[in-house]
Amino acid sequence: MNEIILLLLSIVGIFSVACSVALIALGKIIDRYPSGDETLRERSLSSPTESTKLAVIVFWALFIPGAWAVLQEGIITRIVGITLFFSICLFMFTALAFSFAVLSTMKSRKKEIEDPAIPAFPSPAVPNTIQMTQNAPDVVTTKRYKSPISNFMVSALLKKE
Repeated sequence: MNEIILLLLSIVGIFSVACSVALIALGKIIDRYPSGDETLRERSLSSPTESTKLAVIVFWALFIPGAWAVLQEGIITRIVGITLFFSICLFMFTALAFSFAVLSTMKSRKKEIEDPAIPAFPSPAVPNTIQMTQNAPDVVTTKRYKSPISNFMVSALLKKE
């Protein structure tokens, strides 16, 4: 049993090292990404580089007690260690997902600013005249999907009681 736990511990360790390196690299990329006027930008603990380094430090500060707890003989400490590993791996995965989302948002925003065909800030349309029209009866249209389960679910949600 201990060999399996050591194997799983090493797999989690390798995953953790790779994710830590990727998270720090993403933090540096996001921090160096041009965001317009750099003179107004403040570098502090909340900047991407420092916050990702802090997240990695917290991760490894929780990884070490988790490894110790998994290697103990007591069932409760082993369960606590496995739970701790599961939670910090979810934490790392969530941090990576948010970092990728921020980077893709920054890239799409830069493309919008550079492309003159797509306005960066669309102007709201102002109606010239307001006309009162007679209300037509509500018509509910349903989109039919290929899957019969989704058809059943959509029909059940749209059903008036």
